[in-house]
Amino acid sequence: METSLPAYSDQIDKIISQWGDERPDVDVSPVAIFGRIARINRLLEDYLADFLCRNNLTLGLFDVLTALRRSGEPYQSKPSELADMTMLTSGGMTGRLDQLEELGLVKRISDKNDRRVMFAQLTPEGLDLIDELVEEHFRREAELLNGIEKKDQMKMSGLLREIETTMIGTK
Repeated sequence: METSLPAYSDQIDKIISQWGDERPDVDVSPVAIFGRIARINRLLEDYLADFLCRNNLTLGLFDVLTALRRSGEPYQSKPSELADMTMLTSGGMTGRLDQLEELGLVKRISDKNDRRVMFAQLTPEGLDLIDELVEEHFRREAELLNGIEKKDQMKMSGLLREIETTMIGTK
């Protein structure tokens, strides 16, 4: 039984159609959501990577800079806190901080009360760069959503939150 495609179809529609032809007994409708989320994530990562490479940054380095910037003045956090925020191992965080330090965007400082405790802190150059980048980054992301009404964006955000909540609850 051949499944018909909508007038406009994308790769996900084709996958669903193929499964419908091959396994009509299986409900593959979740692919319409999860397949698109996965494809959008890959497209967004590529889009962001192109943007960041102009400043010698990767998505991972950008994650650390934005985490430090969101922490508020004095724009510093313990590496273990940064690792938690960015879902990274401590070893992975050490490597990212090494790279950012080499670029002059982050420095490591000791806690005044306990020299065993270290913090990663944005340098003035790091702060200037991340402030410039986040403005452009959020503007570019907003442009990607231009064709979707605000109320629909809010609805989509809520639905995605529900999926995430469900997934977290099944761990």
